[in-house]
Amino acid sequence: MPHLVDRLTELAADGQAITFPAIGLPPGAVADQASDVAAGPFAPYLAEAVADAYDRSDEQWQPAATAFPRGLAAQSSVLHLSASMDALLHSPAAAKALGKHLNTALLDGLLARVEAAPLLAAARLEGAVRLAVAGAVNPFKVWQVLEDVPSDGPEDFLERLPRLLGLILDHWANEEAIVDTVRPLLQELTYDEATDVDAMFELGCDLLRRALSSTDLGAVTTHLAQARKQFDTAARAEEARHDARSYAAVCDAILAFGREDAAAITRAADEIAEALDQRDAWLHRTHQPDWLRPRRSAEIAWHRLILQLRAAATTLQDDAWMDAWQALDTVLSAYSAARTVCPLAGGTSEGLAVLVQPAIEDGFLRQQAFLAQLRRATEETEQHTSRSFDAATASALLNAIDSAAQQREAHSAGSSTAGGDTDDDDPGGAALARLQRLAPTLLLLLRERLALSIARALDDQQLLAIEGVAYDSDVARLKATDPLIVPKLDQLMTELATHPSFTGEVRRTFSALAEQTLLFLKSRSDITRTNLFGSTKKNEPPPFDYRRKPLGKRKPLEADLQRDFHQWLQGGPLHNVVIVEPDDVAMGRADVMVHFGAIRYLTEIKRDAKDNGRKYLESCYLTQAAEYSNTNAPFGQLLILDLTPKDDTQGNLRVDEVVWTTVHRPRAATTDRAVVVGIVAGNRTTPSAHSR
Repeated sequence: MPHLVDRLTELAADGQAITFPAIGLPPGAVADQASDVAAGPFAPYLAEAVADAYDRSDEQWQPAATAFPRGLAAQSSVLHLSASMDALLHSPAAAKALGKHLNTALLDGLLARVEAAPLLAAARLEGAVRLAVAGAVNPFKVWQVLEDVPSDGPEDFLERLPRLLGLILDHWANEEAIVDTVRPLLQELTYDEATDVDAMFELGCDLLRRALSSTDLGAVTTHLAQARKQFDTAARAEEARHDARSYAAVCDAILAFGREDAAAITRAADEIAEALDQRDAWLHRTHQPDWLRPRRSAEIAWHRLILQLRAAATTLQDDAWMDAWQALDTVLSAYSAARTVCPLAGGTSEGLAVLVQPAIEDGFLRQQAFLAQLRRATEETEQHTSRSFDAATASALLNAIDSAAQQREAHSAGSSTAGGDTDDDDPGGAALARLQRLAPTLLLLLRERLALSIARALDDQQLLAIEGVAYDSDVARLKATDPLIVPKLDQLMTELATHPSFTGEVRRTFSALAEQTLLFLKSRSDITRTNLFGSTKKNEPPPFDYRRKPLGKRKPLEADLQRDFHQWLQGGPLHNVVIVEPDDVAMGRADVMVHFGAIRYLTEIKRDAKDNGRKYLESCYLTQAAEYSNTNAPFGQLLILDLTPKDDTQGNLRVDEVVWTTVHRPRAATTDRAVVVGIVAGNRTTPSAHSR
């Protein structure tokens, strides 16, 4: 009698569908060999036969089918395991029937395999997550395993983790038990070079989802602004993340519609279109697993919505309408879409409506002629029976406009009677809602009371101008006007000026970079963990601060300093000229590059736990930092994370003691390479810890 492997080989070679009847072996013989085959290279073929048997409800093959998961537990090939899961999950009946057995086979002993076989462990976790997402098993076992997943495991395992965690948030965003595990894990992965970009993107999607599901305008705009920062950082860090570019543009467009900025919406729509075109080109004829495609369709859904918002914003700003019916249809489509379009899996568009619909209502209140046209269209429905006019949405919009107008009149009358401008005069929160809609970044950077006091003194155009400034700022950004920064900066410039190439455009551009680096060093010497990384909720662990003395397993890495410095530059005046980890620089990869046209400057990032003395640090790292300037202006920077013990140092160095200029000249060279060196102190404690 032929062996099961021989029959599977013959069917595959002939291109025939692989089913148990086509195999032609007795059910008992197949059942006896199924477990061994599932552990070997023919597992995907046997999985096709198992899926077919359940699709046809052929019960005689059930013993053979149920033996498959036992053998799959011993599968040592990532490709064969993934292909087998693809075949089984393609059949809902097979996934449901074998779900518990497959879940056990995939998850038992998973954590022990992370170090020994990281790729295989990642594939097994992926299969278990897909089973849970498909509804084939209860997700609790997967959630339990995630609580113990190491955030500092092998790179091959970690780099598959962010997308799986994002998939979990897509489907169980309302389950606090798993969300409280997944979000901190994603945050930790943003500090790992292998996973930082993917983790930031997934965190951005989570923030966007939270914005869409919020009913409070402040929560909507805050989450959108935070999501936009995550997407933008991911897109700038990795050229291929066109999805991050498109989602960043989505956040820009929605926020722009809230402040009625048609030009910004147009730019965002163009950015989305360009990103999608580039993504199509990159993915042309490449394989994409079915379970990864929903995000792709979400980008297209967003693009359609933004086009609707762009058309509506343009229409509301027009002084006249050549075709009033078409104009009404355009605006009503956007008004309705804000409530009905759900571009993210498992999300709602409630938050989108909270931001978009009031902007449309305000537009009608300003455009009284358009409002009259809407009122007439709603009242005289018999005049446009031949048109596909959305009468229900028109009526809802008109009711909302009338209600908003009445509230404004009542508030105006109450304010004039009170004769003052205090918080009590704004019971409905109109001033705060205005600030949340027009200047969400300003509200993030300043406390609510201060931001409100500024907003009350400004009209809408002035407030939008301030928002633009705040958008390009950083919460910790400092000005070089204090008695420590100014003298030190002057000293650095004087020392650099001795180099014959420190003239003209080089002097202007490198001085700007050195100033930002000096401000960064001061900021990171002063700013608290809460103001740098944000506050946490009650009973949540504090965010990891790479500057502090480690209390757990997580250790500070070069990537922590690199990311922080890169984000600092992104938030300041050099935001449009900074790149992280560019390739093909001195036959290697640099850490952070700032480019001004043809001129570029590289900043090398290092960490050291042995010695923080200048002579030692220069002997170890100066040559590498100088090497990156061999094909451009002979200037560069070296930033070092100082992890030396601070227990017996009697305090930390001043900012003007941790930054200096030096030069390096290779043997037989004729030109000095000038380098600005800075130290960021790690292993630190708070000042109160030095008191006895």
